[in-house]
Amino acid sequence: MKIAYWDTEKSGPVPGILGEIKGTPTIKLLKPKRKAKTNKQKDVVDYNMERKADDMSTFALDLMPSLVERINGSEEFDKFKTKAEKYGLPMFLFFCEGRLMNNEAKYFSIEYRRRVLIAHIAYTKKENKSIFLEYGVRGQALLVVPPSATSNTEDDVSEGRDNKQPIAFDGKWNLHGLRKFFTEHALQSEVKQKPEASAKMEEKERGETVMKENVVKTEL
Repeated sequence: MKIAYWDTEKSGPVPGILGEIKGTPTIKLLKPKRKAKTNKQKDVVDYNMERKADDMSTFALDLMPSLVERINGSEEFDKFKTKAEKYGLPMFLFFCEGRLMNNEAKYFSIEYRRRVLIAHIAYTKKENKSIFLEYGVRGQALLVVPPSATSNTEDDVSEGRDNKQPIAFDGKWNLHGLRKFFTEHALQSEVKQKPEASAKMEEKERGETVMKENVVKTEL
C-alpha cells in the first residue's frame, strides 16, 4: 500500500480519477478493480470514519485488495496446484497458525499479479494439517514452489536433482526481505493470455486460412 499527498492549492487541478473534492482534508482510497485486465483500473472509496490512527489503519487494511486464495483441505489445494501448473505460475504458500490473512500476502498478490499464485493455508483448519505435513511445516512459514516450466528432466531425476523442490523464505520478515524473495522467484513478466484462449485463437486462424485456400482453389 502506498500513501500519497495532494495539495489542492499548490499541486494544480485534482486528477480526474479522484472525483469531486468538497473540502480538505479529504481521504480517498484507490484500489485495483478485481476483474480488471491491469492494475491501472481503480475503484475509489471515500473515507468517512474518525480521523484517528486506529480507524484509518482499519479502513486501509480492510479494503486492501487481495487475490490470495484461502485453502480449506486437500481438494482445494489440488485445484490450486492445478491452476498454478496450467498457467506456469510459481506457488507462494503462506502457512499460518490462524485464519487471519497476512497483509503482506494481500499486498504481494496485487503487486505480483499474474506473476505468482498465492495461497493462505491455516493450521486451525483440520483439513489443512495434511498439507502442513506434506511440506514439513510447523507454525508460520512461507514457501515457494517453482512452476512446471522448471519440471525435472530424466537426467535430473537420475542424478538426484529436483528443480521443483520448495524453497523456504529464511530472511527477515519485513517488506524489503519479502519483496526480494518474491522478485527472485516470481515470473519476470505477467501471464497475458489463458492457454485455452490462445489455443482457440490458433485453431480459429488455421480454420480461416484453410477456408481462404479453398475459396482460391474454387475460383481458379
